[in-house]
Amino acid sequence: MNPKTRIQNHLKLSVKAYQKMTDSCWQSIDQAAQVLVETYFKKGGTVFTCGNGGSAADAQHIADELMCMLRSNHNFEYRFPLSAHALTTDSSVITAIANDIGYDFVFSRQLEALAQTKDLLIGLSTSGNSLNVVKAFELTKSRGIKSIAFTGQSRDKSGGKIAKLADIVINIPATDVGIIQQGHVAAFHSMCDVMEQILFGK
Repeated sequence: MNPKTRIQNHLKLSVKAYQKMTDSCWQSIDQAAQVLVETYFKKGGTVFTCGNGGSAADAQHIADELMCMLRSNHNFEYRFPLSAHALTTDSSVITAIANDIGYDFVFSRQLEALAQTKDLLIGLSTSGNSLNVVKAFELTKSRGIKSIAFTGQSRDKSGGKIAKLADIVINIPATDVGIIQQGHVAAFHSMCDVMEQILFGK
């Protein structure tokens, strides 16, 4: 297959996934936006994010959009920062936990120390089965902390183990890991857009 065909195929698959998302994901994205509003406006909580590899980068992306802002076209030029923390960023903490306890606990251990019932977990896993992300959801569920799972269908249509643990599930209708990750970004941007309109719009 030549480069042009590969590129066009990838873009066509991306478009197909986005089209499916407009029907299958919009309600869960809206629910997630409302939970963000509740976390910040009603509870004064913090959003914690986590994931591995590309999903770790997306977890950090989510945290930066919340702390800074997504856009300034909701009739505001500046909004106050929202409390958000990516559990993927402190190399000393992550390597200590991985070395002393095990890599499966790098996120749940941090949540055990930091998270309260007013907070929210957003976890990303394209398969839904990344064990350290699963354990993060198990920890929040045991403590009554709300959670949002960003998952996909790279293994099966169910969204994996995190889909059974989270309060809200955004399951991207795609099997290709890269396209699932693109869907996660699009879903979060939509979710953040709605939240900012509610909290900061005219």
